[in-house]
Amino acid sequence: MITNAQLRAQFLSPAMHYYFVRKLAPLPESDVLIRIEEALKYLNMAVHCPGDIPFSREIDEVWHYWVLETQEYARLCHRLQGGRFLHHTSNDYASFFDSSATERRIDLGSGLAILASYVLNYGPFEADRIVYWPLATRLLQRLGGDLAALNARLGAPAQAGVAA
Repeated sequence: MITNAQLRAQFLSPAMHYYFVRKLAPLPESDVLIRIEEALKYLNMAVHCPGDIPFSREIDEVWHYWVLETQEYARLCHRLQGGRFLHHTSNDYASFFDSSATERRIDLGSGLAILASYVLNYGPFEADRIVYWPLATRLLQRLGGDLAALNARLGAPAQAGVAA
């Protein structure tokens, strides 16, 4: 399992940490780090997750800021799983070519596979992080708010610890 601390150490340079704290002000630094970590989790899995993005607008914002620093973003992409540049296209741009682009939603099977991959690679969803994964949030609501039940359904062992 890859911890949040390991993600930061491997992918977040001090310069980018500084940049994100400034860009996402007035958020507390702890919230900024959570958003960065959740963005890194997706980006590291993205090679296996084609199609629409499964995370919230807040995580997409982190991705946008990273893309703006083109050299840093290219360096990041080459260190992620797959080692290739991850393109990011707006649905508004894509709608020029496909009018249904702004209405597409991730299909349930793909979404569940992404969430299960999250749990397998990064450990169980935590209450302060699940809010950034809309499908996980909807599933949690269907389970009556039982986070342990959701994590168990996604494959997390009951005794799994919280990632640092």
